[in-house]
Amino acid sequence: MANDFSTIKNHTELRFRIMQLNSQREEQELELKKGITELYHAMHPINLLKKMVSDFATDNQVQFNAAKIGLNFGSDFLIGKLMGSNMNISKYLGSLVLQKASDYVLNNHPEKLAWGIEKISNLFRSFSKKESRETEMKDE
Repeated sequence: MANDFSTIKNHTELRFRIMQLNSQREEQELELKKGITELYHAMHPINLLKKMVSDFATDNQVQFNAAKIGLNFGSDFLIGKLMGSNMNISKYLGSLVLQKASDYVLNNHPEKLAWGIEKISNLFRSFSKKESRETEMKDE
């Protein structure tokens, strides 16, 4: 039936048109509720934070800077642990030189550092694969 009401000729057609309009209204209400629910979830602070973090996590520059910061903190921690808390002058100067050398490598040659870390991790992976194959052979 058309949208104009001039085509309704009797009570049965009127009731049928009312049923159609009620059905259409219910569908539109469901779509509206679904849209509002999606908007609510999209605007929820936790979901906004998750989206922001995932956007940062996929950004290459942010990943590079985070790795650089992590390596700096790690080198500071290791130097502090290696040199000890009760340092004399020679240990202090040694840790200072070691700190400056690690900062230089981290800041000026990060690609070489990443290459070295990748090689070391591949070496450890090959050792673990070799050990797992040897264990499987012993079990057979």
